[in-house]
Amino acid sequence: MSEQPLPMLPMWRVDHIEPSPEMLALRAKGPIHRVRFPSGDEGWWVTGYDEAKAVLSDAAFRPSGMPPAAVTSATVILGSPGWLGSHEGSEHARLRTIVAPAFSSGRVKLLAQQVEAIAAELFETLAAQPQPADLRRHLSFPLPAMVISALMGVLYEDHAFFAGLSDKVMTHQYESGPRSAARLAWEELRAYIRGKMRDKHQDPGDNLLTDLLAAVDQGKATEEEAIGLAAGMLVAGHETTVAQIEFGLLAMFRHPQQRERLVGDPSLVNKAVEEILRMYPPGAGWDGIMRYPRTDVTIAGVHIPAESKVLVGLPATSFDPRHFDDPEIFDVGREEKPHLAFSHGPHYCIGVELARLELRVVFGSIFQHFPALRLAVAPEELKLRKAIITGGFEAFPVLW
Repeated sequence: MSEQPLPMLPMWRVDHIEPSPEMLALRAKGPIHRVRFPSGDEGWWVTGYDEAKAVLSDAAFRPSGMPPAAVTSATVILGSPGWLGSHEGSEHARLRTIVAPAFSSGRVKLLAQQVEAIAAELFETLAAQPQPADLRRHLSFPLPAMVISALMGVLYEDHAFFAGLSDKVMTHQYESGPRSAARLAWEELRAYIRGKMRDKHQDPGDNLLTDLLAAVDQGKATEEEAIGLAAGMLVAGHETTVAQIEFGLLAMFRHPQQRERLVGDPSLVNKAVEEILRMYPPGAGWDGIMRYPRTDVTIAGVHIPAESKVLVGLPATSFDPRHFDDPEIFDVGREEKPHLAFSHGPHYCIGVELARLELRVVFGSIFQHFPALRLAVAPEELKLRKAIITGGFEAFPVLW
């Protein structure tokens, strides 16, 4: 009897944001599956919530392969000095400690009024546009860019430049040579950060680049590590939030009763944001975090050889009925249970409080400013950025 072909990734979401039926069917068969990645490599896909937490918190799994394996262009930044996702143990803790104060709950609370002011300004700008208007151009893209620019201490006028480089770094490709487009973009982004950080000698201010410069001066980090930390924050802090705003709004349009619940009871905004994060996180079709076991391991009874590719499918874990009741139902009043949209373990997203703040500001006020907000095109006419790891849309035309 011939062996059955392996399930293939990606498994694209339906209607841009809804879970893939193939993913749901595979997840229902168990918490871990042997699959084939787009690169042609074989590996395992973890779709169970508890199993994913176990892998992400287990030191038996390293964050990068030995030797590194090109699965997506994200591998161009693995091993780069200061990229948190590549470091482990005490080195990871040392680097994370340097940037943690900039993203602490206290620092983020101080940013709240500034984020609200930015959003209010962007709402006014959007309202002044002829209809239909591109919400991506006037809200979902500029808001995270303006916030991360303020946090880092760089000019917002530079956002088109660094966002363009960020797109190239986050593009799916399977080339890993020294001249790949993603690698060249990453090097150019680091060069940009290097120049901006050195400018802080003359114009320090209260911002992340100044904090990183101080860490270098105090011997807590090398200049290359500080540059990598800043570049990583710029990429992660911008791309994911842009996509999350767009996916969340599309979810609200697709579920008008849930939108009405939120509008009628603004106190639901925190739960609504968590539900958007759980069910409609950034990404396109085979999202997750790659891990590599140092030795042979067994997960849920499945034997996995050392140095295999193990993709922890974070979005898939949100549909595990062992953890979430009726997981396929979008419920803005869902009683909060922890999800894995921000990962888990030592590499839990350091910018989680800032991301939540931005999303709460947007979803807590946008329908007050635009009660009749709606898509100006049929949902199927939206063009998903499938080439970008975080997803999102080429444009998001709306009427109000």
